[in-house]
Amino acid sequence: MPVYEYVCEGCSHKFEKLVFNTEATVDCPSCSSTKLRKLFSVFSSVSGGSTPSFDMGGGGAGCGRCGDPNGPCGS
Repeated sequence: MPVYEYVCEGCSHKFEKLVFNTEATVDCPSCSSTKLRKLFSVFSSVSGGSTPSFDMGGGGAGCGRCGDPNGPCGS
């Protein structure tokens, strides 16, 4: 069951909604409008380890997604 992020085009309220069915109608909890735009959601998690499982590109190598200068994106 995915959680989607929306912004209301009527009142600009941003909110998250657990959507059970992709065909379900979602209403703004602030103004009840159905004129919504889905936002790009970023998933993250925290592990108990001391080493990050990904590289956000702080070292200038590659595109920052994988840290590999010869990675699949070719940058």
